[in-house]
Amino acid sequence: MVRRLLEAIPALIVVSVIMFGLLALGPNPLDTLKQNPNITSEDVARLTKMNGWDKPVTQQYTHWATHFVKGDLGTSTVDYRPAWDKIKERLPLTLMITGMSMVLSLAIALPIGAYVAVRKYSKADYAATLTTFAMMASPSFFVGLLLQLFALKLQDALGGTLLVYTAGAPQCVASSSGFFGTVFGCMGTPVEVFQRLALPVFALSILQIAGWSRYMRSELLGVLGQEYVRSAMAKGLPARLVFMRHAMRNALLPIVTIVALDVAGLFGGAVITERVFGLPGMGNLLLDSLGQKDIPVVLAIVMIGAGLVLFMNMVADVLYGVLDPRVRVG
Repeated sequence: MVRRLLEAIPALIVVSVIMFGLLALGPNPLDTLKQNPNITSEDVARLTKMNGWDKPVTQQYTHWATHFVKGDLGTSTVDYRPAWDKIKERLPLTLMITGMSMVLSLAIALPIGAYVAVRKYSKADYAATLTTFAMMASPSFFVGLLLQLFALKLQDALGGTLLVYTAGAPQCVASSSGFFGTVFGCMGTPVEVFQRLALPVFALSILQIAGWSRYMRSELLGVLGQEYVRSAMAKGLPARLVFMRHAMRNALLPIVTIVALDVAGLFGGAVITERVFGLPGMGNLLLDSLGQKDIPVVLAIVMIGAGLVLFMNMVADVLYGVLDPRVRVG
């Protein structure tokens, strides 16, 4: 764990250098500030000195990185609020969407992958293959639009209100009652949260369900063909015991890595999904900040996302040790 933490530091540095360099090629935040009729020249000078925008790019990066390490994520150039204050209002909702999507994807993908692996080349296997390929070819924003259209048509057909919301949610307001308090304060009761998130979570899960079920099938087929599995079956051990203890456990090892690496894809998909369904999450904040050239907020969101991805890879290493004790010995 210590080694992984030390390896994460240069990775974050590389991400920050690349993103800072790319954003430095875009419009200067000073130009955005000067176009605002409500800000005075004294405010422009103060913000310029605060963010080091009057210095060369290398010195700007050093100035930003120094403050970032101290916990200062910068100040928004749109409403002059601390970037972290804006992010913490949106982050719980995005974490809930991606977390629910991951749980739903695993709950569906792993059983399907295991089922078709045991019944390879059957009609169920061919049907699952065709379905997963179609799902992998469907981007989340397209699926989201189709789900909204389907829900509206079904609502008209039933002549009532569905137990899901197709789009829209009140603006999030940070709550002092913690993670769930922020989400429920933003979107209502637990039942209303489920209603609002049902369609976006399913839309975000489509690609992961397809990909992870294919990986599960492939890995399980490889494990079932190993000699130790055939030997266990030949010794007369129950097939269910051999499948769960020997085959399934070893097949899950590469799946853990795939799931951890796909966290970045989930966050990327959440950006579009939140926009399609009108959810006030961190993805929507990122798109708004890009449109408003709010560079400090964009950088803060990117760095938080990179940190979460590295954290999930560290979790994958821990799960490796749980599933295969030999990893801990090594």
